[in-house]
Amino acid sequence: MFKIEAVATVYYTCWLSDEDSQKVIDYIKANPEEFEFMTAKEKIIKAVEELYEEDEISPYDSSDESDSSTEEFRWSEFEERSAKEILGDDKE
Repeated sequence: MFKIEAVATVYYTCWLSDEDSQKVIDYIKANPEEFEFMTAKEKIIKAVEELYEEDEISPYDSSDESDSSTEEFRWSEFEERSAKEILGDDKE
């Protein structure tokens, strides 16, 4: 047995609480210049990103993993043996 890493993207479907949803709406209304040339969807996503970054909302409180995809496999830094040792030959 040996260790490798899987680099993956995981997608979550998040349900914002009524309180967090209102914070998003209020943030957009309070900062019209930030959202001036955006579609409604773009406004909501940007507001969610900014409020989440500021730790003002918690989108993961009610969420489900909805999809994932593996991008690549690579050698794990936690593997104690070298690839050469694992294969039992002199090629790395």
